[in-house]
Amino acid sequence: MTTTTTTTYDDFAGPTVRDDRWQFLEVPLGGTETWTYADPTAETEVGDGEVSVTIDEFSRSHSQVQILDNPKHLLVSVEQFDLASGPRTFSVEMSAENIGVSGQDYRDGFAAFNVLDMSSAQVFDLIATNKHAYAIHERLYVPGVVNTDQAFTHIVHAPLTAVRIEAGEFNRYEITIDREAGTVHWRVDGILVYTVRAVEIPATVQIGFGIITLHPIEGGKSVSVRGQGLHGRWRNFTVR
Repeated sequence: MTTTTTTTYDDFAGPTVRDDRWQFLEVPLGGTETWTYADPTAETEVGDGEVSVTIDEFSRSHSQVQILDNPKHLLVSVEQFDLASGPRTFSVEMSAENIGVSGQDYRDGFAAFNVLDMSSAQVFDLIATNKHAYAIHERLYVPGVVNTDQAFTHIVHAPLTAVRIEAGEFNRYEITIDREAGTVHWRVDGILVYTVRAVEIPATVQIGFGIITLHPIEGGKSVSVRGQGLHGRWRNFTVR
């Protein structure tokens, strides 16, 4: 008989983010330089089982590299989670409040629950704005790791499901990965919103949370920073 165990990754007792649980995601730029996904204007509060990040106006951007322009503030787990020993479900409760925009266009900014492997540049996310929730399946373009013909970003909205998103209200987001079967399932409040099959799946992943935009760089200039911001909250990170 198979035993299923559910563990909570962080109790968010506060008063700050634990550095033995979370770290800012960093991308090497060459030599000793790195790009850190941390907006200097972000205000973070931790306590009573919840982490809250508010950025009134985004200030982090990059004018040439898309994967550096997109995430404004992104932390990932210190722990790596093994996928080789059987299916795993990663979940969180998350809320989003767009600032300065309606949230109708997810590209202006969203709260994200991340399941990712940066060594293979694979991303399995669930995201939310004021208006909608979406699944993300992505293979990042990373020179030397993933070529342009292998890279993709798929954003999926399931408008005919019973999922209801309200600004500032928590919903339950979960991602189930079965490496042996080659499947990934994305659910919101227990409702299946997307599935991929026969997909290449890494041996390990990290989980994460953050605030991201997704406007393509235009003419060598970032257009992701337009005076808008976002307030995101996360609680009850679990791994099953």
